[in-house]
Order: sequence, then structure tokens, then C-alpha cells
Amino acid sequence: MKSKASKFCGGALTFVMALLGLAGSAFFAFLVLLIPVHVLADSVVPSTYATSLKPGKSVTITKTVTINKGTPRTALVDVFFLADSTGSMGGTLANVQAGAAAILSGIAGLGDVACGVGEYRDVGDEFVYRLNQDITTNTTAVQNGINAWVASGGGDWAEAQIYALYQVANTAAWRPGSTRIIIWFGDAPGQDPSVGITEVQATADLVANMIKVMALDVGSLNYYFQAQRIADATNGTYYSGIAIDQIVDDIKNAIISSFETYNTVSLGTSMVPTGLTVNVSPPSYTGEGPYDRSIDRIFSFDVTFTAVSPGSYHFSIPVLVDGGTMATEQDNIIVGGLLGFPLPGYTPYTAPVSAVMDNSVLERTPIEFYVPGDVIKAFNGEIGEKQYGVTYLDPYGQYWPAYKNSTGTDFFPPSGTGVRPLNYSNGTYLSYAGNPGYNYEVPEGTPVLATADGKLYKAVIDPVNGAGYDYYNNSYIDHQNGYFSWYLYAPLTPAILAEINLNGYAQVTKGQVIGHVAAAVPNTIKDRLHFEVRCNGNDNQNVVDPYKLGLWLPNTGHVEAVLLLLLEDAPPMAY
Repeated sequence: MKSKASKFCGGALTFVMALLGLAGSAFFAFLVLLIPVHVLADSVVPSTYATSLKPGKSVTITKTVTINKGTPRTALVDVFFLADSTGSMGGTLANVQAGAAAILSGIAGLGDVACGVGEYRDVGDEFVYRLNQDITTNTTAVQNGINAWVASGGGDWAEAQIYALYQVANTAAWRPGSTRIIIWFGDAPGQDPSVGITEVQATADLVANMIKVMALDVGSLNYYFQAQRIADATNGTYYSGIAIDQIVDDIKNAIISSFETYNTVSLGTSMVPTGLTVNVSPPSYTGEGPYDRSIDRIFSFDVTFTAVSPGSYHFSIPVLVDGGTMATEQDNIIVGGLLGFPLPGYTPYTAPVSAVMDNSVLERTPIEFYVPGDVIKAFNGEIGEKQYGVTYLDPYGQYWPAYKNSTGTDFFPPSGTGVRPLNYSNGTYLSYAGNPGYNYEVPEGTPVLATADGKLYKAVIDPVNGAGYDYYNNSYIDHQNGYFSWYLYAPLTPAILAEINLNGYAQVTKGQVIGHVAAAVPNTIKDRLHFEVRCNGNDNQNVVDPYKLGLWLPNTGHVEAVLLLLLEDAPPMAY
């Protein structure tokens, strides 16, 4: 192969040889510190938000973004190392290969950093452009990609970087929402066009993909002023003429200039699901730019979500600075109507409730009935459920929550007229049991419906008392979206049981009859369906309140008999 060193003459050759003759770490040190390391965190408040909405209803929240002074440490950053690997680049490539580990560790502090590696040569060489490693967070793979560079080839003076930049812009696996940087270094200008791609085309695609080009000239990379034009067009920087006695200052200036200014701050809404619409006001902050990172800056956005279709939606909204993610926040919005009601002829607001949900149990595993003196803690983090009634002080000095306006002797109202929050024996209150769901007092034989599509299973054990389907006729549907519907005291239909015996589960659809309410044991509470909803887990600790979460369509036209839950829509008590 012909060495490309022969194509230089006069001052150009002297300049290149001077650069390549720098102390071994000079070029490498410049490359490492080109990407800022010591940084401060950008943020958005609130960092999480959760609510439930009725279809057609909206909610507006204010999200306050802080862009800190200095450089970010929570950014999503993609860096692509693009090298001229023709014959004259051997010394430079060797320096970068030797310092690659330090480069990668040095830029890791920016946040979530991924890197890619590529190289280019000349038309007629073994390759024109080659991808050594696509963008990845695997630093070993990146190191191996850099190590694959071998200086060789190079025909005439100009090389194929225009084509290479075009390929990197369009074929690298840039992550959505990332800040994108190409570290490009070489010692010769580029052919234009190169394999049919012009500088204008390559630049346009770099700009369209929001890629910043940092061009490092170790020779005559900018001989045709291409490197300068491409860097300027992409809001990058062209670096040339680095003197040994000025390298520290030049590195500091490069770090500051890379991050000290930005033009646009906005919130990304591309991940908001179609079951919601979103409006952000203002759409972005640009009019006062360019901004600088010499001080902390605060930007406020009013974000309005409108519920469109039932569902449980979990998504992120990123803070974008010049299109790159600098921070993120998490939203969790439930739109009512995700679940149907399990009893035909009733709604969640007309069905007679004999026990409302209070998933407070003693903080001990496994769950069982305990004597007084243990701390009562709800699985949702609350201590007791004071909104449901008054408290009773037992002989041990413990306060026990009670429903309605109970007194110390009225914890067990007649069947069908309240709930059973305490275990009682021989005049002593033994423990507080709670109720992980709702009991609906309906006659024996009432059909029970699947609340939504999913896979129906017989319960192996009951989370409280240890028995399974054979004892409690309990079953559950995995709705394949993080939610589970549980049914107790409802034997499944023969067809459903046959399918479960064959496949291990039965595939059911919303509104399908899956079973019927069983007769109550004589001398106990009346016939009823015990119903639970569980989320992000299928044991008793994951029970959630479908009324509070808005999992059912809202109440319309029905006045509740008793507003127990301090909600707009709450179930009536049966009397």
C-alpha cells in the first residue's frame, strides 16, 4: 500500500509532523477532555406525577426545569469516534487506542453515555467507510472497536470523510432523545462528492439528526475549509493549531465552549401514549437565547393532560436542551374504564357493598391473625385508615381504626351493614384484620364477569388464610398490563375449569361469565362476591383501590347513600 505521507509538501508536512511529534499524550489528552467531565445535575420538579382522570377530563400541572451552571451529569449522550485510518495516521491512532479506556471513563460522568466507532479511508482501498462498533454502553466493545483501527492505504490526497459522515449520520444506532456528538479526526481534506455524497448532503443530514461535529485537525483536515463549515453548521467546533504550551488552556476552553451555551429548552412529549393528549405551554424557551451555563436557570412549563381512552399509562417526559435529554420525569395516569364491573345489572356505585376496602394488616410475614401490641401498617404506607371512622383504644394502649362511627362494642355490626375490621373472641379484641378488597352482597347464583381480557387462573393459595380455590373458590385474571382481578366465593363454570385443566389457564374476554356467586356458609355473613384489584404484583401487598384509582368509568346519575371514601365517586353501603 502507498503511504499517504508522500502527498504532503512544504508547510503542511511540517505542521503534521510537528503535531505527530508532540509528547505522546498531547493529542490523547485533548481528545479526552474535549468532552466535559466535572458537571452538575439538571432537574425537573416534580420528578414523578400520578393521577386518575375520567374520559374527557383534563389536569394541568406545572413542571419546573432547572438547568444548572456547569455541564450536565444526567444527560443521555451518544458519542461516535470517527477516524481517518489511512497510512499517515498511525501515530495518532496509536495514541487514541492507548488512551481509549481513560477517554471512556472520563466522559462517563456526563450521565448515560454510549459510544460508537468507525473509520474511513479512500476510494480504491479495502473499504471506504467501516463501522467498527455501533453505539453501545458496553465500554469493552467500544475499546475493541477502537483497537481495530489500523493505519493503511490512502491514494490521492483527499479522503472519504464526506461519505463517512453521511453514513454515521444515517446508519449509526443513535438513541432517541440523545445528545449526539461525532469526534472526527484526520489529516487531509475530503473528496466532494465522495461516493456520490456531497458536503451539502452530508451536512444537511447531520443537522437533521441533531448531531454536533467536533472536528480535530491533525494536519490539513480543513484545507478546503470543509471541517470548519461542517462544525459550524452543526453547532460543533473546529480545533486546529494546538500549541504544546497552550494545550491546557485550549482544553479548558473546549470544555466550556461545548456546554456553556444552549439555544432551546423544551419538554419532549413523543412518549405520551395515544390514550392521552398533552399540551405544553410554552412549547419551548428560545426567544431569550442563546443561554449560558454560567448560572442556574429556571424554566417553567404548564403541562395539560386530557384523558381520551381508558387505560393505565406509564411514561416519561424528558427535559430537552437543544434536542438532547438532560433529565427525565415519570408520569402515571389512569383513565377510568380500564376495567368493567364484575356483576351484571350493577355498577360500582349501585352494587350493595357489605365490606369496603382497607388493606391494613399487621406488619408481619406471613400474614395471619395476631394479638394486640403489634403495629398496624397499611401496605400503601398509611398508618391505619382514619378517614373511615373513629379509633378505639384497647387495654394495651393501641389505637385501632374502625369504620363509620363505631364504638368499642360496635366493631361487628349486623351482617350486611358494615365491615369486620377486628378479630374478636371472648370479649377481647385480638387484632385488626382489615379487608383487602370489596365485598358485594348479591344472591347465590349471581353471574360473575371478567373485568377485562386476560388469562384466568385458579388460585393456588389465598394470601391471607392460606387456602386455595378448593376452599374459597378464588381465582384471578392476569390482564397482561400489570393489573390482576381477583374473585373469591365464585366457583368457575365447567367450561372454564375444563380449559384450565387442559392449558393451566383459560383465556377470557371482558364481560364473559366466568363463574357464579356461591352460597354462604350457614350462620355467617350473607352471600357475597369478594373482589380485589392488584397492580404490579399478584399478592396481597399489591391490592389497590379501583375507586381511588379510577379504574372504573365514573359514576353518573347515582347519589351515593354513604360517602365513605371522601371521593367524588364512592360505593354505597348496604343496610
